[in-house]
Amino acid sequence: MSDARVMASLDDLERLLAELVDDPDPDRVAAWHAGFKEALAAAEKGPQWPGILLRAQELGRSLETRVNHLNAIRGAVREELLARSKGARALSGYKPAAPPRSGS
Repeated sequence: MSDARVMASLDDLERLLAELVDDPDPDRVAAWHAGFKEALAAAEKGPQWPGILLRAQELGRSLETRVNHLNAIRGAVREELLARSKGARALSGYKPAAPPRSGS
């Protein structure tokens, strides 16, 4: 039954979400997504389909939460880098005064 491929793909997503913390491997996520789309295209949508659909929606919400979390981290890092860059530019404007020349 091809619905089993969709269920296996959802199992893979569940494991992937459990392993990914703050630094996901984009290649693994892309590979999972490609496999999921293939499984979904071949699915028979049999009698178990409503349960599969509910599980997919639930995992989709978990994935969305994770993406939002990662976007927040990325935004915070971007803000920190911008603040450091501005600080470095501001400090570069302050050059030490040349010491007075003696004996001229």
